[in-house]
Amino acid sequence: MWIWNWSGAFLIKAILLGLDQGDLDFEASMEETRALMEAADLECLYSLFQKAKNNASHYVKSGKLLEVQLALQSMDVDLLITNDALSPSQHRNLSEALNVEVWDRTQLILAIFGSRAQDRASKLQVEVARLSYLLPRMSLTHHSSGREQGGGARNRGSGEQALALAKRVTLRQLHKAESELKELEAQREVQARLRQRNAIFTIALVGYTNAGKSTLMNRLNQKFGKEVKQVNANDRLFESLSPSARYGEIDGLPVLFLDTVGFVSRLPHSLVKAFHSTLKVVQEADLIIHVNDASSANWYLEKEVTLQTLNELEVLDKPRIEVNNKMDLGPCSGLCISAKEGTNCDLLYDRIKSKMLEIRPLMELFVPFEQSEVLESIKAHYTIQAIVEEDEGYRIQLKYHPTLKAEHRAFERSSYDHHHNPKH
Repeated sequence: MWIWNWSGAFLIKAILLGLDQGDLDFEASMEETRALMEAADLECLYSLFQKAKNNASHYVKSGKLLEVQLALQSMDVDLLITNDALSPSQHRNLSEALNVEVWDRTQLILAIFGSRAQDRASKLQVEVARLSYLLPRMSLTHHSSGREQGGGARNRGSGEQALALAKRVTLRQLHKAESELKELEAQREVQARLRQRNAIFTIALVGYTNAGKSTLMNRLNQKFGKEVKQVNANDRLFESLSPSARYGEIDGLPVLFLDTVGFVSRLPHSLVKAFHSTLKVVQEADLIIHVNDASSANWYLEKEVTLQTLNELEVLDKPRIEVNNKMDLGPCSGLCISAKEGTNCDLLYDRIKSKMLEIRPLMELFVPFEQSEVLESIKAHYTIQAIVEEDEGYRIQLKYHPTLKAEHRAFERSSYDHHHNPKH
């Protein structure tokens, strides 16, 4: 039986089992999984661990397996969570040995994503990841059921036919979901090209889950936005699955703020693959704001996970601002803000404007006196840094190197000389 408690309507009691393999901060990883359990409406009654590599047929060795069995019986618990991903055979062996429902870390994250998915794209992405996870486990589940029914030649043929049918149905569901996702991806790419054509400056907020990206998004929207509507900013893991977009304007330049799905350590490959189109907005952004939770005891590890994910997306060389959020909850260094309270947010706004000028430097136009009637049109369409009257006409400096309208291209001159910055 597969339990997918996506309604959040009730709480399930569970035990957490982990392996200290010596290759990561084990206690931090266990603490994170406990937080994931809470996000999935699971109550962690007890935690056990063993120092060993994840290569045993039952995930843990026989002595620890007996200890887990006794703990499950004494606490009347019906669910075991493992701190690592399990192979299909480990999943089956552990479930059978303990006679209890087992979720590995991948399944736990899938359950959370399933409960958080709201729009069509995120629901399809979760469905693709869930079916991809389920397919390789179907055969083992079938063989286990066959043994319980006594097996035998008579049952084997009908059972194998049922398995083949179940696999075909699952594959059909997977291909259907992937096909719908491709259609949505095509629509998203059209929107991205329109933004490029209209010279909209895109700013993507990235960071570990629950770092405060959505709260900062609302703060930026309040300062620069054109929309009153706020994004959900509840204090829980994976609050935002699909990118929330808000249009605004900074110094006359149209901007688009994008709040992206939060990262987490050891994010299942099936989810990374399924959410590729969602994460693609980070690749297309002009500027990335990397939000850290400065109040987290594991903030440095969370920062490293985010940087590793950005590296996998091949965007580490993109212009980036790193901001440490939640300074109201404890000590902080670097560019520190409280998105919730608004503290130091002006420093971030200034940093954003500075980065924007680096990314899109000043452009110069020269309008002869005899064509001065075009000045009003230029003022209406661009952000003006300065207008300087010279011997033969007007030298005009435009901020953020915009895409010039056809009727203004003839007035463009060489790039702005930073050594000659006229006062205005």
